[in-house]
Amino acid sequence: MILIVHCLFHFFHLPFVGISKLLLIPTLLVYLFTRKKEDALAGINFFYLVAIVFAFIGDMLLVIINDLLFLPGMISYIVNLFFLCIFFLQLYKIRLDQLFKPLMVLLILAVIGYFVYGFLGDKLKQFQLPVLVYMFFVAITAALAMNTTQHPQLHKTGWYFFIGILVFIVSNTILVLNRFHFLYHNLYIAVMLTYGTAQYLLVRGVALVSKDVRS
Repeated sequence: MILIVHCLFHFFHLPFVGISKLLLIPTLLVYLFTRKKEDALAGINFFYLVAIVFAFIGDMLLVIINDLLFLPGMISYIVNLFFLCIFFLQLYKIRLDQLFKPLMVLLILAVIGYFVYGFLGDKLKQFQLPVLVYMFFVAITAALAMNTTQHPQLHKTGWYFFIGILVFIVSNTILVLNRFHFLYHNLYIAVMLTYGTAQYLLVRGVALVSKDVRS
């Protein structure tokens, strides 16, 4: 509901559109902390909480779209991805006999990233290196999310994480293409719909972790 309201605010150029965006992460956190008492904290990992806090910081920095805050916003999301990587590794360590799927994810994303990066080229200007670093962390995060789907108990929940990260990548791809090439005002709605969906899937996965482990 918060996401739809924010997109409507953006589409109709209503005031307080930035505030409506910043309600997304807190709303998801409220969902995590107000579940049934026996589930409320069991599935909430410290590293995930740090990750989502940095996602919220990134949201705050990118409320105002300009070059000055774009880089700090990217750095916040990179830190978000770094802690998500730690979270996924805690859930399920990398095993040599299960490397195929994560490596395939890395390969596919590397190919897609190569074409997107090549398409934007000089349009990225001073953001060429930060975007490259960001793409690296996104690919690693996606590979580790895929790895969680191979957990003997968490495999179903792992798909929430993996699909969430994939939707997050779609959101980021639309964002960077629109930011540096298309410049369509209402394409931002697609960015936010996919971003909000991604964050929900990740939160839903975290909420299900303890249930999967107990079963």
